[in-house]
Amino acid sequence: MTALDPVRLLPLSAREQSVFWVELAVLLLTARLLGSLALRLRQPRVIGELAAGVILGPSVFGALWPAGFNWFLPSGQPVQSALLLSVATISLALLLLTVGFDTDLDLLRQLGRPAAAVSAGSLLLPLAAGFVVGLVVPGSLRGPAGGQVAFALFIAIAMGASSLPVLAKIVSELGLVRRDFGQIALAAGTLNDSVGFVLLAIATGLVGGNAASQLPRVLVGLVLLGALLAVFGQRLVDRLLRSSRRRVGTKHGTAPQASLALSLVIALAAAALIQVVGVEGALGAFVAGVVLGRSRFGQSGTFRTLEQLSSALFAPLYFATAGLEANFLLLGRTPVALAFGLLVVVGAIAKYLGSYLGATWARLAGPDRVALGLLLNSRGTVQIIVGTVGLSTGVLGEGAYTAIVAMSMATTVLIPPLLSGAARRSEGTPEERLRLSREAQLAANLVVRGERILLLSRGGSLGQLAARVAHLAWPPQTAVTVLSVVDGDQESTGPANFDQPLGARDIEYRGVQGHSVAEELLAESMLGYGAIVLGAPERADPASLLSPLADMVLAGSHLPVVVVRRQRGSSEWMEGGQLATIVVPVSGGRASRSAQEVAFNLAQRTGSPVRLVHVVSRGWSPRRLLERLPRQRGFGRSGAAAADLVLGEALTMAAEYGLEVSVRVRRMAAVGEALALEAAASDTGMLVVGATVRQTDSGPFLGHVAEHLLAQVEPLVVLVALPAAASAI
Repeated sequence: MTALDPVRLLPLSAREQSVFWVELAVLLLTARLLGSLALRLRQPRVIGELAAGVILGPSVFGALWPAGFNWFLPSGQPVQSALLLSVATISLALLLLTVGFDTDLDLLRQLGRPAAAVSAGSLLLPLAAGFVVGLVVPGSLRGPAGGQVAFALFIAIAMGASSLPVLAKIVSELGLVRRDFGQIALAAGTLNDSVGFVLLAIATGLVGGNAASQLPRVLVGLVLLGALLAVFGQRLVDRLLRSSRRRVGTKHGTAPQASLALSLVIALAAAALIQVVGVEGALGAFVAGVVLGRSRFGQSGTFRTLEQLSSALFAPLYFATAGLEANFLLLGRTPVALAFGLLVVVGAIAKYLGSYLGATWARLAGPDRVALGLLLNSRGTVQIIVGTVGLSTGVLGEGAYTAIVAMSMATTVLIPPLLSGAARRSEGTPEERLRLSREAQLAANLVVRGERILLLSRGGSLGQLAARVAHLAWPPQTAVTVLSVVDGDQESTGPANFDQPLGARDIEYRGVQGHSVAEELLAESMLGYGAIVLGAPERADPASLLSPLADMVLAGSHLPVVVVRRQRGSSEWMEGGQLATIVVPVSGGRASRSAQEVAFNLAQRTGSPVRLVHVVSRGWSPRRLLERLPRQRGFGRSGAAAADLVLGEALTMAAEYGLEVSVRVRRMAAVGEALALEAAASDTGMLVVGATVRQTDSGPFLGHVAEHLLAQVEPLVVLVALPAAASAI
């Protein structure tokens, strides 16, 4: 065939297509139904999804209706099998891609010794025990190829390796992903899978007598995995995602389709690369997920979309397909039943003891040791792959394959109820509890989150003041990019130095050339930031709301914008120390909450007092708030009840920050006038006000109250502005 010859893709017959679509529909429907049933029984979905494959396989469907089963899964039809297995392969890759998104390498580095100890213990003891089991089980379970050593090695891998996808599903569905032992389990599961695939390649090589040639190729694959994750992959992915976001960015945000497509291409390319060197390609997709999840140029919407697709479609299809080849009727035979019993009992005990001993050596708490011993008994994916490869190479007989699948389901089904008790008893270290509390708080926030913030460098006191507010309002681990824009005809001198006001945090200085500061700032904001922070002068241009630059940024930003407007007293505050009282108007809603986030963080870091101010027109007293606060969500809609509800929620939020705040309620018809009077009080040092930006023909509109305050008040003002789309969510 030459390059000029036409390419012919052979079409499927009408029957093959019909069977394929029916297979997908029935597998997905059954897996989803049984997955939901498993959840009702307090089991992870994966148990129901695996059970769907068993029911639709020879164990149940094939036994009850052989003719229908032969139509549904025709034997001797390689094209039909290849279609279904192709879908399962892609499903596994995308499942592991989403698992990679939640793997925190920074946290794993902090947990280095425990992760290494648990990984070693959870592998070595069950591998040794599995090899012994493989030597003593009846020889009738072996296939026609290989020998006793190859068979024992396959059994050892099935018993020794945990299943990362199953483990990840259990950890995720039980809400344990961010627990220390959850991350250690994911790290150990990753190593288990990696070693399992390496050993599988060696075992497969033993069948053909070429293990010596297989081993170097597999080790090269592991080296490439490490390089992809640690050096080349992260830089390349960051560059690709940044370029994609800059090209498709608009003033309304970035096109999610481009980010989604690029993420899938990266995952498939990584899978192909790793498969070429002899390691299971799905592990490459997992590595791609880790790298994508670490990139600040990724889009959270892309990750959510892929996770939803995986949960709704790909994971059920993969696990259901994995159960199809298991024939549980074979468990009635004595050799198969004996093998099943040994695999379950010896495998579970060896895995638990190995993990427990590793956790003990790492000095983890007792409940965490128990939880790790249980979690790392998660089996499924690796075992299915080991069994499938063993069947195809002739090392395993059908009975051994069924025993391996049954062992995977039996051990995994016991984990959730036992693990729930261990997780409840695990209080975690004080450091872990503090980290979890901070993560939960940041996850609930609208503005002060973990994403990198973009700070405009204007030099002088304006930029320094905005930098100080950003430093105090965001947690120390939040990175900052300081952007300096100079006219395209001038030579850039680089951004002003903000090391002092921003403190010891990750700071990136970027200098760009352009004729419009606002346009360059908005273009940069498309590249993976959580908020924009900039300063504004004391007196606005008569034709502007804040300043021409700030107005353009407010009008064009798809991110929250924090504008720090300088006023009397702010220069003294730059030297450090407490502010006078921080006044926060409280009105309910997302904009008001965003202002509270900024104000409470500022107060927490500076020790400044906070006063919450709410304006109502009638019928409120402080006693009502104290009486109704415990049952605030049952209120009606009167002005007094609304005040109780709004202030009660604000007080609850302040308590989460460890703050004791004062409350003042003003009864006036004009809300803006009432708040302006409060801001004019002698003890007011800063006003933090939230607003939602709406676009009009004349420019951005912040609402009558916010604009009245900006025009009238004298103290330092921090405006927290949400884009209209964000506050509508």
